[in-house]
Parts: sequence; C-alpha cells; structure tokens
Amino acid sequence: MTSIPSPGAPAAATPAIEAGRGRGERWAVGLILGVFVAVGFNHIHSNTLFGQDFDLHSRATEILLQDPSKWFPLDFTNRPLIYGLGAAGHWLTHGKAPYELAAVICVLLNTLALYFAHDSTRRFIASPWLRISAVAFIAFLPVTQIAAVVYAEDAVAPLPFALAAWGLLRSLESVSARASLGYAVLAGLALCAGNFAKFSFMLLPAAGAAAIILAWRWQRISWKRGVVIGALALLAPIITGGWIQLRAERRFAGEPKHHTFAWPGTGEMTWADLLLVKPSDRRILDAPGYWDIVVINGQNEYALSQRHDYSYPALLHLGIYTDVLDYAGGGQLHDLPPRPEPQKTWSRWAVRLGLLSSAGIFLAVLAWVARSAAALVIPRLAPATGVLVWGLMALAWYLPLVLLLPYLHNVYEWGYWLPRLLIPALWGFGLLFFAAVDGLLAPRRRLPALLAGLVLIQAALHIRSAWF
Repeated sequence: MTSIPSPGAPAAATPAIEAGRGRGERWAVGLILGVFVAVGFNHIHSNTLFGQDFDLHSRATEILLQDPSKWFPLDFTNRPLIYGLGAAGHWLTHGKAPYELAAVICVLLNTLALYFAHDSTRRFIASPWLRISAVAFIAFLPVTQIAAVVYAEDAVAPLPFALAAWGLLRSLESVSARASLGYAVLAGLALCAGNFAKFSFMLLPAAGAAAIILAWRWQRISWKRGVVIGALALLAPIITGGWIQLRAERRFAGEPKHHTFAWPGTGEMTWADLLLVKPSDRRILDAPGYWDIVVINGQNEYALSQRHDYSYPALLHLGIYTDVLDYAGGGQLHDLPPRPEPQKTWSRWAVRLGLLSSAGIFLAVLAWVARSAAALVIPRLAPATGVLVWGLMALAWYLPLVLLLPYLHNVYEWGYWLPRLLIPALWGFGLLFFAAVDGLLAPRRRLPALLAGLVLIQAALHIRSAWF
C-alpha cells in the first residue's frame, strides 16, 4: 500500500519544502495567531458575540440544558455543537457568562483551524513569505474576525473543515501506509464532528471521494490505498450525517418548513443577479452597512435588502471585507448607530483594496478548475494534492449554498447571501490564490516578500476597521 510517485508531482511536495520549518516562519505564524486571539478577545469584550439570531441560539441552549435530547431549535439545518458549548459555558460559569466563555472557546478553536490551514500550505506553497501571507489574509478578513466570536454555528465550522482537509491531504501524500491510514481516520473523525457543527458537512464526503479518485487517476496513490482511505475517511461521516439528518427530520415531521424553496425560481434573486455585476455595484466602494436605511415610496427600508439592487458578487465582496452587520462594538444588544468614524473610513479602504484580492482569488479558482479539468486528460498538468483537496472541499461547501439562492424565499431579507455562511470555502479559495501566486512568482525571490508586506498592511486595515 505504498504510494505511487507521480512523475509530474509539484515541487511543493518535495522533501525540501516539507522540511521548510524555519524559525522565522514559526515566529511569524505564532505572532499572527497570537494577534488573532487578541483581536477575538477584544471582540468578545465589546459584545460582538451577541450577533445574528442570538435570541434563537440562546433559547436553544437553554432548552438543551433542560433536555439534552433536544438538539434542533428551528429546523433540520440546525446542528447542536454550538449549543453544547453554550451549555458548557452555563455549567462552568454558573450561568454568569455562558456565551462569553463559549466565544472564548470558539476563538481558540478558530486559531487551531488557522494553524492547520497554514500547516497544509507547507505541502503546496514553496515560499515561506506566501505561506505567512495566506494565513494572515484568511485570519484577519473581517468576516472571519466577526464569525469567530458570534454565538452561532458559523463559529464552530472552520476547525473540523481545516482538520479534515489537513488529514486527507496528509493521508494522500504520506509515504508510510500506517501514517496514511491514521491521517485518514483523523479526517473521518473531523468530518463526523463537523456534522454536529454545520449542515454543510453532509456534502464534504463527495469532495473527499473526488480527491481520492483524482489522486489515483494522477498516479499519486494506488487504487488499494485509495479504497482504504475512502473507507476510513468517508464512511463514518456519511453515516453520522445521515443519522443526524434523520433525527432532525423526525423532530420536525409535519411542521412547516422554515427555509422554503420555489424550484421554478422565486424571482427575488435571479441568475443575472447571482452571476453578473452591475454598474450600480460601485456603490459598495462606500462600504454601506446592512442596517443603512433608504427611503422607498415614503417607507424606510434596509438598503442592502432591496431586490435586484446589488449583484450577489458585490454583496459577497462587501460582506467579506467589512463587518457588514456592524456587530463589532456592541453586537445586537444595543441599537447601533450607523458605523462611526474612523471605522467607516477604514471599511471603505478595506472594500476598495479588497478588489485586488477578490479579482485574484476569482482568477485563481478559475485557473485551478481549468487546470484540474485538463489534467483528467493530461495528468502531468495536475495541481498539487493540497490544492486539489482544499479546492474540492471549498467548492463542495460553496456551490450548494450559492446555487440555491435563486430558489430560496426571503433570500435578501433573511441574509442568505451573507458570506459568514461560506467561511470554510473562502479560506479554501484564499489558499488556492496564494498557491497560484507561488507558482507565478517562484523565479522571483523578492516579490513574495513584497506581497507579504502588502498583505500585512491589508490585515492591519481589516483589524482597524472592526476594532472598538
């Protein structure tokens, strides 16, 4: 069951890259993770954790405390892991700071997720500068900062996602059969845990299966090893996800659905809204907030909730690079004023500078999809295994959520477009971007360091835009 070397294996998979654990990089990543923890704790101190649907989530936690068998507060898409953390917070603090303690735990879990994301990049990004840049970029995106502390399911999704991707990657690349099987088991356990965190984990075994099949197609593993990895990493998560879903369906049997669909299309968000940008999208350069009011026919309305006004790409970009719900500095415990200065100005610049990142990520993902498709015919074009794993898992998270938007009722009003729902995918796409840059800048030794400096400036801008 030893692996079959690929004649066209990427340079990033060589032992030299694997051993590239320089002291400077370790210190830099440690500093980034330390700052991430400090930023998260500041958000907790400023009550950012009391975010979207807090009333629902706190009520669900209290119900779970009274009856541990009641996992699902609203419908089949809810998962109980975050409520378990809240219940633990109740128990450990005697009810005095249950959600604050849960938020602290979530910050630490997200920090660990970032560690696994960075460690994954050692397998497919050669430049230490770009590996540092990648973890700094995804860590300090405003959407990551806020979702890491808000008491909701989004806070507990990144760790099982990152651990599963890391484990599957190590399993596919490990020379030792025993180590490969151990990593596969770890990936499977992470995906099982993920099913208790977020509904979207049900779909990730499909990405894992695709990664295994392609690794075999490109002669990086034998078919026997592929079968064993698939059995160890994917069967238990499929069973776990199905069992949880069945339990949820039985819980809500006969009750009205909370999320409702119209398969001919709702007309609320059209495919044109979903895929195409509009001239009016340039208004996002002023970093509007979710709660900004416009007057329409004499009525006060939320500007970002107006149908067909902004395109989905514009709203996605805005939500990634700003605290679009303005929860930093108070959460929803208070009636927040419009985003104050200087945060408003910093947010404008974050949105504008972020256009470069968004364009680069979009092109990198397209190039990766094209290269992977071409490699089905010409295996020597295949991307690195790490890029394959993170890319497939990101797509498996992203596409089902986004492609359903034209068929969902209340898609604007209920915030289905908010990128907090997509954070694991956004991390994956971010890593693909830095892997692509690594390939382009490989012969130019100084440019990665320059790019790292620009990314750190961008990260500082993101931190300042949401710091209260």
